[in-house]
Formats: sequence, C-alpha cells, structure tokens
Amino acid sequence: METFTIIWIVFVLVILLYRMIFQKFKEHNRENIGLSGILIIFTWSNNSSIQMNQIVFFAIIAIAAYSAVVNGMLLTRKINEPERLS
Repeated sequence: METFTIIWIVFVLVILLYRMIFQKFKEHNRENIGLSGILIIFTWSNNSSIQMNQIVFFAIIAIAAYSAVVNGMLLTRKINEPERLS
C-alpha cells in the first residue's frame, strides 16, 4: 500500500510538472486545478503512513498549491476575457 501511494503521488506530480514546464499551463486549466487538489488531499492524508521527509512533503504541497493558484488565475482570465474578432 505504501508503494502504491508513493507511485501515485509521483505520477500526479510528474504530470503537473510536465504541464508546467513544457505546456506552460496554456490549456487544461480545470484538469490541472483538479490534479492539484487531488495531490494536496492525497499527500496530506497519507503523510503519517508514508513517513516522508518534511521538506519533501512541504515541497509537494507547495508545488500543488502554486499550480492550483496559477491555473485558477489563467482559467478566470480565459473565462472573463472577451472574445476577439479575427
């Protein structure tokens, strides 16, 4: 169970980092917010069972929170921006 939890956390973190670095959060904003929320909840709830280092724990939470905030800003900008005529 512990191995599955670590693999799950690393998988979601890699997806977020890939979208952050290579796609620069240009699309899939709602999915990124959801992934960030899942990562925060899953990491926070399993912190005591995994016994991970506190620095790694806070780094994962910080990356997920940063991703959620940036994607939230991009999503609201995309929704509120008037459509331009081409």
